Amino acid sequence: MAKDIDELYNELDHLPNQERKYKRSRKGYSEDLYDEYSRRSGKQRYCDTDPYTTGRRYRDADPYTARSGNQKRRKRKKRRDDWRPVKIGAVSHLLWILQVLASIAAFGSMIILGILPVPYMVGFAAILLIFACIVKIMQMRAVRYGKRRVNGRWKKKSTGKWISLVTAALMCILCFYGLKVNSALDTIAIGEESGKYTEEKSIDVIQKPFNVYISGIDVYGNINKKSRSDVNLIATVNPQTHKILLTTTPRDYYVTIPGVSGTQKDKLTHAGVYGIDTSIATLENLYDIEIPFFVRVNFSSVENIVDIMGGVDVESKLAFTTGKESGTVVDVKKGANHFNGKQALAFVRERHALAAGDNQRGKNQQALLTALIHEAMSPEIVLHANSIINSVAGSADTNMSENQIKSLIRMQLGTMKGWDVQSVAAEGDSSGKQYCYSYKGKALYVTVPYESSVSKIKKKMRRALQ
Repeated sequence: MAKDIDELYNELDHLPNQERKYKRSRKGYSEDLYDEYSRRSGKQRYCDTDPYTTGRRYRDADPYTARSGNQKRRKRKKRRDDWRPVKIGAVSHLLWILQVLASIAAFGSMIILGILPVPYMVGFAAILLIFACIVKIMQMRAVRYGKRRVNGRWKKKSTGKWISLVTAALMCILCFYGLKVNSALDTIAIGEESGKYTEEKSIDVIQKPFNVYISGIDVYGNINKKSRSDVNLIATVNPQTHKILLTTTPRDYYVTIPGVSGTQKDKLTHAGVYGIDTSIATLENLYDIEIPFFVRVNFSSVENIVDIMGGVDVESKLAFTTGKESGTVVDVKKGANHFNGKQALAFVRERHALAAGDNQRGKNQQALLTALIHEAMSPEIVLHANSIINSVAGSADTNMSENQIKSLIRMQLGTMKGWDVQSVAAEGDSSGKQYCYSYKGKALYVTVPYESSVSKIKKKMRRALQ
């Protein structure tokens, strides 16, 4: 036994714990011998599963083994040897402060713009806070463990300078974007936001249905030029049901112009010469409705909007070729067509190539507007919003207030729900000529309204407004 103990000492005492267990598993010493070894050496053993043997595992209370309390102290010492604290430079502090200030400015610009729903704003604020905290934590860790020795060379720990720089730059761009869009909206929205704004026009557009007159004047450039109204659309919008009824009225509709023609009749398009309010009053009188809002566009704004959207897909009921007088020659196919700005404008201006003339042109205008509405409801519109708003500033306007426009955008971003767009066109007899109030020299071709068609539209509008 004594000889075996001496052999055991020689084999095991000078070895580390893991190697000692490995040797023990290979030498095959008896359990009694290990008990005697433990008694003489003062090293206690206990039983546990042993990955090195099929029997019991022996572990001792050696203060120098890998499982002793000194392991943590050795790790701390090694960390102190491998890491060195550094002092954060002024540039890192300055960039972090710049990041925070830019984030606050960007968040403030989004509040001023006011088109993001509350959940979006909360999420945006949380992201900004997280990024600021990440950089600050990186700086605090760099102060404690600023340099690390790797393969004999010292490597500095990142303080997040690049994160601060990139975040600050993006937030500055976003801030500029938000303020620019807000300024462009202010240019387009000419509705008063003071107490003078009439009760009729200050309706809650996200709760109550309303009518919008969409007028397209036949000029390029500034929207304030007086001209005939070639496009006469009424959009009956119900925000609760997410339905829109588009009603087109032929430009040659033979109607009375309230406050201008008295009992005499004239073409609807001529009402535009007397101003947008006169056109609205004429349509209100025709359909027995109230139209509190208008949107006025011209050739320039239509081209710009379509081009910025990257073109638009329009469904045509007929195949035809537009003439040069429409702006450009376009071979329109029956069914789906992809138009750029000039092509879309020619599509809605052409009437001579159409058997139904102005009646079919009004339906083509509805088709383009329907396509634009569907494009505007897609999430990608957010990427083009700034370009669209700035491009139409000066060539489009509306009497809706900024708050009303923003509330509609905010509602759409919050729900991302599609809209059901339906169309109806007023019909009439276009075969004859009549004398017009604003042109007394000779009789002109006009479209005499069918009373049945007008009555049908009135019923549809009433249902849409309920």
